[in-house]
Amino acid sequence: MPRVVTPKLLYIYAPCGPHLQNKVYDMTDSAATISSARHVEGQALMKKEITRRDFINGVSIAAAGAAIGNPRALWAKGTTDSGPAPVGADDYPPALTGLRGNHDGAYEAAHALAWDGKSPASYADLDEEYDLVVVGTGISGLAAAYFYQQQAGKDKRILLLDNHDDFGGHARRNEFHHEGTMLLGGGGSGNFEDAHKYSPESKGLVAELGFDIDELRELQTPRGFQAPMDGAMGIFNDRKHYGADSVVPGNWLPAWSGYGDYKALIEALPLPKSEKKTLIGFIEGSLELKKPLPDGDMLETLKSIDYQTFATEYVGLSKLTTRLFDPFLRVTYCVGTDSISILEGLKSGLPGLNVLGPEAMEAMKSSGFFMEGVDFVYLPDGNASFARQIVRRLIPEVAPGETVADLIDARFEYGQLDRADHNVRLRLNSTVVNVVNNTPDNSADRSVSVSYVQGGQAYRVKAKHSILACYNGIIPHICPQMPEEQKKNVTYGVKSPLVLAHVLIRKASPFQKAGGEVYMCPDSYFALVTTGFGMDLGNYKTPTGPDDPLLVYMMTSPPVKNDGTQTARDLYRLGRHQLLATSFEDYEKTIRDQLTGLFGATGFDADRDIEAITLNRWSHGYAYGYMDLYDPEWPEGEAPHELGRKPLGRISLAGSDTHADAHLNGAVDAGWRAVQEQLEA
Repeated sequence: MPRVVTPKLLYIYAPCGPHLQNKVYDMTDSAATISSARHVEGQALMKKEITRRDFINGVSIAAAGAAIGNPRALWAKGTTDSGPAPVGADDYPPALTGLRGNHDGAYEAAHALAWDGKSPASYADLDEEYDLVVVGTGISGLAAAYFYQQQAGKDKRILLLDNHDDFGGHARRNEFHHEGTMLLGGGGSGNFEDAHKYSPESKGLVAELGFDIDELRELQTPRGFQAPMDGAMGIFNDRKHYGADSVVPGNWLPAWSGYGDYKALIEALPLPKSEKKTLIGFIEGSLELKKPLPDGDMLETLKSIDYQTFATEYVGLSKLTTRLFDPFLRVTYCVGTDSISILEGLKSGLPGLNVLGPEAMEAMKSSGFFMEGVDFVYLPDGNASFARQIVRRLIPEVAPGETVADLIDARFEYGQLDRADHNVRLRLNSTVVNVVNNTPDNSADRSVSVSYVQGGQAYRVKAKHSILACYNGIIPHICPQMPEEQKKNVTYGVKSPLVLAHVLIRKASPFQKAGGEVYMCPDSYFALVTTGFGMDLGNYKTPTGPDDPLLVYMMTSPPVKNDGTQTARDLYRLGRHQLLATSFEDYEKTIRDQLTGLFGATGFDADRDIEAITLNRWSHGYAYGYMDLYDPEWPEGEAPHELGRKPLGRISLAGSDTHADAHLNGAVDAGWRAVQEQLEA
């Protein structure tokens, strides 16, 4: 999602992008070792129990999905032919707070398989046969099910399986209730971006589901990322690095390119005078480089030197100062200036063009980059509404209504998701551990067996086709028939880890008095702090008064420094292990401290004002997008994601990984392609 924060000064393709060297945990460490190293979420919830019963329920519903602790014991109960038990009927996943996203219970069976090679010895064969089984209920999996139903017929039986306790993947809804007011946030995938550039299939699905992009754009509340990005922002410098907490508000995105009152803004930063002088000269182009760039093709030079090296060795800035540029990078590329190229930095709106001159601009243009605005449209719950609308179309009984306006505040009946009398069934808390073609390709009776673990039990179902719309890194472990070379390609990309937190505070006044809409926090754990998405749609109204409750949105990728030998994929692996080893209690303390530093001067009191926290932990976040410093330029059709997604008989691969595109349209297009492959199989 937070590719949503792309600066509007430039059009940015912000990919994400890690062979372990300096490691937190080695991939050969047992899941039990890592599990035992973690704190237990929810114990001793600071001074005030901010998450109340919802946090306890959030833990208990996750624990119901799988045995917490040693994954070797996940299926110790054996198997039964009684079928899966109802899941989540008494709880409402969107309203659960505490640790969400990749919550406990969602990943243990997959880790046992991938890390220890452990899987159930036997499975109970259910008396269920399907035309299609989809693994993963993110946007791509849901879109695949929808496309298949539309083209193959509504009488076709479809089963969707997901390891989480809620559907939507990263397009997850965070729902809060405060004194009769509902507030919504997007827990992951956040927006329609440049929808006019979507493929015909993606455009068609958006329209068919009732999302009028032009109309929705007009209904947005101008706040946070929805406010003009050349408006009030702030840079937060914390007391740990600068001796005192301070916020410097201003139009920072234009300032990096030398527009507006950039000199006054830089003079207000708590930097040494020499650093301020160098930074001003860097931005306006009056500074002479300390040494010339290497001779040769300018484009190749811009792609082969990391931006931090450029800013320190060629420009003369300190590494601490270069961290001012990190916040947007940490939620787009999910790394800092030490791991992106000069070219990627320039495309992201960072300083440099005025120093490098026309040759650099021409090099950027030759790379296919053009400056233009970026069009973002956000619903209050991000892209969760998109996922929810597909589910409502596939299983109408989950909620009444047809329009997006009546969808926004609809309460879904989760007990309707997995009913035997429905042609489409969606089964949560179900981790798929094996998918195989049962018969050779030349057989007339071809089928697929899909096996999964739920609640400590192991089950197997049969289908005519299967689409794997899950994290592609797990596919070689669950699909043993995949050729070794294809396994290498499908696991080349590493999803970037992300943490997206919503903090419900009782009154908006401290945030509003601070004067900014978006706060960049270069030396804090959370890189960006802003408000949740706002929109008045149907019965949903975003509260905007100073005495109204407010959702504060905090985003980051784990800050991992590059030691000079690592790729972005290495850093992503390190980051996701860092997420796994961090407790909710530690996150809560970090959130309290950072918000106090930001808003304490305007009257914020964490003990008094924080009512709830939902922390969306995505160890496998954005799909990997190729990066200048670490990836070659493959010929069309020969990139790892293209070679890795080749169908295997009645099994096709979908998900944003298969298109190396973390945006909504990338996920939809992957679902469309996988369906076409299976309709022709």
